[in-house]
Amino acid sequence: MWEMNVKDIRKKLEESFEALTFEELNEKPAPGEWSIAQIVLHLAGAETRFMKLALEAAESQQVMEGEEVDLSVFEDKNKKLKAPIDPPEDPQTREQLLTALHTSRRLTDQFLEGHTEDSLSGKTMDHHQFGIMPVWQVLELLGRHEERHIHQIQETKNKISMK
Repeated sequence: MWEMNVKDIRKKLEESFEALTFEELNEKPAPGEWSIAQIVLHLAGAETRFMKLALEAAESQQVMEGEEVDLSVFEDKNKKLKAPIDPPEDPQTREQLLTALHTSRRLTDQFLEGHTEDSLSGKTMDHHQFGIMPVWQVLELLGRHEERHIHQIQETKNKISMK
């Protein structure tokens, strides 16, 4: 299910900032908050980290059962979560942001082309926040993470338009 969802969610993500100007992409709504460009760079970086972990675990010979982890933390959009790495603050063009997203998506495509849920049965990965989780659940993690930040992009657009 999440195999298709991540593709649809990515399309929504790209659409969420397609009509914005360079200034709107890079404007911070308030001190200490991320610009839309930073949110997008965060998503590209997170996808790269998630998928490198997943690909490494998928190729590992080690088989270790792991229970699905609870990813409902992504559902409460009002609860702030701290990212382990802040994205760069350098101004970005829409093209640079799309390039970052397309580059990170290549890892997801590589994962989907080389593996199935059945072939990864018993394979786990260690996520910094959620701990040991089934490798295939990385797709749900990726999708829920991007959905959360699409909401943040909308909130940011609302804040910068009110200035």
